[in-house]
Amino acid sequence: MKNIIFFDGVCNVCDHTVEFVLNCDGEKNFYFSSLQSPFSSQFFREKNIEINLDTIVLYFEGEIYYRSDAMILILKHLKGFPKIIGYILSIFPRFFRDFCYSTFAKYRYSLFGKKEVCKIPKKEHLNLFLE
Repeated sequence: MKNIIFFDGVCNVCDHTVEFVLNCDGEKNFYFSSLQSPFSSQFFREKNIEINLDTIVLYFEGEIYYRSDAMILILKHLKGFPKIIGYILSIFPRFFRDFCYSTFAKYRYSLFGKKEVCKIPKKEHLNLFLE
């Protein structure tokens, strides 16, 4: 199965993060699905996993990763400077990374806002989105 990044489709920060990954993923390692999509609902129901919108979820090589573990693994598979950032972040203990991640996630809507509906991807990226 494909490596899939599940993201909050109405979150402005998440939207920019997806754009960033699309621009830095030269190998096309990742596909994308908003957590609100029917694909995501079915995917997690089949795996008997409850999801919420306050975290990024990564399905990578048959395993599921959450929060900072997901972000680090994504960064490590991008090209250039993001890859270096991924390795630097992995030095910090998970409890610290996840605390920072969860705190940011809690306030992301109030700091950066949210959209009414999920954004439609650019034509050249449509094949990377699973809806």
